[in-house]
Amino acid sequence: MNDETIRFTVSLPKSLLDEIDNDQQERGYQSRSEYIRDLFRDRIVDKKWNTSCEDVVGVLTLVFDHHQRGLTEKLVTIQHDALVHILCSTHVHIDHHHCLETIIIKGQACELNQLVNTISALKGVTLARLSRAGTV
Repeated sequence: MNDETIRFTVSLPKSLLDEIDNDQQERGYQSRSEYIRDLFRDRIVDKKWNTSCEDVVGVLTLVFDHHQRGLTEKLVTIQHDALVHILCSTHVHIDHHHCLETIIIKGQACELNQLVNTISALKGVTLARLSRAGTV
């Protein structure tokens, strides 16, 4: 892999550049280049997750109503039956009805995406968000 730095020019509407500059400053980036590099990297990771079955790692965040009949058992069964590796999970009680779980998962991108789709469709799951960390 060639790590040579290449400079290129991009034309943008001023309103878009203003939004980029504001977001860059709010996020604490020291330069536009650092900010744009991170955007490109995120886009490349997303592309790999959406177009391939490469091995990847991510974090699934769930919020669900643990009083929903049979939901906890369904969640456990789905995780055990999935063709992914559950590396670690954390379970927190948010309030009397709701729980939050973070689950670190590893496997083929297509299988992880399927796991998230299956879980998010369950009655009682109010949030199923996958943070895509990258390829393995």
